[in-house]
Amino acid sequence: MDAVVAKQPILDKNKEVFAYELLFRGGDTGSDNFDGDKATAQVISNTLESIGFKNLTEGKPAFINFTDKLLKQGIPDLLAPENVYLEVLENVKVDSHLLYALKTYKEMGFKIVLDDFVFSENLISLVELADFIKIDFLAIRGSARKNIIEICLSHNPELKFIGEKIETHEDYIIAAKMGYDYFQGYFFIKPETIQTRESNSYEFSFFKMMEELNKAEPEFKTLEEIVKSDFSMSYSLLRIINSAHFGYDVKSIRQAIVLLGVDKLRKWSLLYFLKGLNNNKPDILFKTAVLRANFAETLSKYFSDDKSSNLFVLGLLSVIDGYLDRDIGDILEEISLFGEFKQALISREGKLGDLLSLIESFEKLNFKQCQQYLDKYSLNYDTISRKYINSLEKTEEIIEAFDNY
Repeated sequence: MDAVVAKQPILDKNKEVFAYELLFRGGDTGSDNFDGDKATAQVISNTLESIGFKNLTEGKPAFINFTDKLLKQGIPDLLAPENVYLEVLENVKVDSHLLYALKTYKEMGFKIVLDDFVFSENLISLVELADFIKIDFLAIRGSARKNIIEICLSHNPELKFIGEKIETHEDYIIAAKMGYDYFQGYFFIKPETIQTRESNSYEFSFFKMMEELNKAEPEFKTLEEIVKSDFSMSYSLLRIINSAHFGYDVKSIRQAIVLLGVDKLRKWSLLYFLKGLNNNKPDILFKTAVLRANFAETLSKYFSDDKSSNLFVLGLLSVIDGYLDRDIGDILEEISLFGEFKQALISREGKLGDLLSLIESFEKLNFKQCQQYLDKYSLNYDTISRKYINSLEKTEEIIEAFDNY
């Protein structure tokens, strides 16, 4: 059976990754004979272990959804309590058998999470056992988001609360003020504010570099001058070009630029600048940018007829507005990026727009929307899962390389 796994970060108040939620789907989810319990158990016991928690969660806890049937069957016994938090789905039937199972898992060291929680009297026994409660910010509105915290704490003062589907910076601020401890959603990708402001010198170098690289015929002399104007950039470029990956012995910035070529230089430049801009942003934003870049590149044969298209760059640029807190259209104008890349980044038009939409739906665990693009481009879950896992591994290599250089 084909299986796919995706992950979504859960951040703390400092916007650092606390954990990842993992969600699994089989390739035959639309079949009338599909057994979700059996599929999840099979993926957990086989596929997940072959992928490895290290690749998926970087040593952070994994939140995994469980039905009441899987909990009663003892499936969590296959997993390590230090790696996994048991996420109890909202539609479970609360009975003595389920409560006994959850008490047993707590004694084993597992953390209990209540998913998509809406308070009712019959759920008090679950609240008393839980370690975390997740509140869906799309389903629960206004003061009810705070009231549910107060009610639950009266039954279990040790509870921690996670606001999920936090998609904007405003949602994050509201949730933090209401007393939420953790936040799940892609609010960290989007700009905190959209306004015109002066760029600092670092951003100015970024705009100059990207504008030159996006010209039909970039001037190596101009590129050399831009790199030389920033000592840190010069050092990073020479370290990268002289690393074991390239195997050169280069002492000249001009030689390094010529050897790399425009496409690789464009990749390196974006990675260099995003890593630097990341100082005031959560680390997960840089990881997300690099993962999107790798994922897009692995899918290029399905979405691009132009072999010269640098879809790695497309993936990186898909979060540039979140870095600069500016409108994406204004940014692309300043770096002279036009054509299908611009259409894809601004309005998700064309094949490349579909590619970004596929990646975003995959990130957000929206498998219904994801399936639409898989069908449109004759892809399947097995293919995209393998490419995603490969992208995860490559992402870790790139991040490690930039941390070293």
